[in-house]
Order: sequence, then C-alpha cells, then structure tokens
Amino acid sequence: MIQIENIQVGYGHCVVAEFAGDIAFAKARLIALIGTNGSGKSTFLRAVASGEHIINGKVSINNQKWQNIAPRDRSKLISIVLTERAFSQFLTVRELLELSRAPYTNYIGKLAAMDHEIIDEVLEKFDLHKLHDRKAGTLSDGQLQRVLIARAIVQDTDYILMDEPTSHLDINHKADLLLQLKEYCHEHDKTILFATHEIQLALSLCDEVVSIHKGSIAHHTTAKFHDSKLLQQIFPSKNLSFKNGTIGFDF
Repeated sequence: MIQIENIQVGYGHCVVAEFAGDIAFAKARLIALIGTNGSGKSTFLRAVASGEHIINGKVSINNQKWQNIAPRDRSKLISIVLTERAFSQFLTVRELLELSRAPYTNYIGKLAAMDHEIIDEVLEKFDLHKLHDRKAGTLSDGQLQRVLIARAIVQDTDYILMDEPTSHLDINHKADLLLQLKEYCHEHDKTILFATHEIQLALSLCDEVVSIHKGSIAHHTTAKFHDSKLLQQIFPSKNLSFKNGTIGFDF
C-alpha cells in the first residue's frame, strides 16, 4: 500500500507545491487524478514516484519511507509514464520494452526467457505486436503513447503512475485504453493512478478518484466522489452542470 501524508514539494526551504491530506492506495484499482490546470497533478505524481524534493510530509510504500528504499527496489515497486519522451528514437519498440526489464536482469543485463514472455504478452494485449520491430522515431504520437504505457506495464510493478496517458489518442482509443488498463489492474492485482483531463470518461470507468483542489488532496470511490459535489467546487462555471457523474453544457 502507498501512503501519502501532507507532503510539501520544493527545493531547499522553498516550497513550490503542497498537498494537504492523508490518502492511501490499495491494489487492484484504476484511479483517476483530477484537478484544474496548474493544480499540481504532474508534480504530485513525480513526488510520489520518486520521493524526491519532498521537504515535509511522507510518502511510504508497504510501511517503508520511500527515500529509504534502494533505487533498484523502488523500480520493482513503482513505475511512471510522463509526458516527456526522453529516449533514443532509434530504438525499436521491443528494445524499449526490454529496457524496462532491467530491474530483474543479472549484472550483465541479459534477459531470461520469462522476460521475453512478459514482453510478448504485453505486445499482444496492447495490440503492438505488429510494431515490435519499428523504430520509435517512426511511430505516430498515438502509437508511441501506447508503447510508453506498455513499457511501464512490462516493468511489472505493483503501482504505475501515468501523466495524461490518453493524450494523442482519439476518443474510441481513449476508452479502449482505459478499459484495458482497468482489466489489467483487476486481473494482475495492480494499481494505476493517472492524471487526466478526460473527466467524464474517467468517472465512467475508474474505481476511485483522487482530486487536488486548492492544495488539498482527497480520495474517494467513484460513487462517493459523485455524491461529494467536489466536481462543482473544482470546476466552478456557470456554463457547466454536474449530475450523477455527467457533465453538461449550459449554453
């Protein structure tokens, strides 16, 4: 279980973001992270993923403070998909996925048969098998987004954090992807926390919701989030209406 308690993120004594509240993530959940632009969703994900730049508060996993866990062990517990795409454009799709098995390889980095089986399974599940030998630089934005998500899943961590995973995808692929991720979480006892602006889609498919609003974080089941009226507080607008998790437009 990941536990987060009143964290402040910054450099030295300079606080750049703070998230007041105590929340915990259990396994086998697909969780949406929502908030307005600039609310700190990406900062929150980075802090939880690495434990770095936390100057107050605590992030722990399995009752261990995150900073006290060795980097190699961290990489077996949590993975992250960011909006930045820092990797060689000349690597093939399969080579990108192979890099994610590094925490489990021996000292010379040799992949075992099980590593290849995991990669093949994920390529098939996310319909990437036909792209396995394509160079990353030749992929469309949507294809590359799916590959980066697959790379995190190949890392086989209990918790996966994603920043806008449905960006660059059209509406049917957004829904398909979130359904695949939900199925993956439930089948493999994993938890995915993802930041999103696709609020209505997320509320239709996710098990739980974490919201960031005016420096406070809250964690609800999706049903209880609907009842909480937080959507109206986070996104106040005379042009929007909220009812039973549905967003309407009043103009």
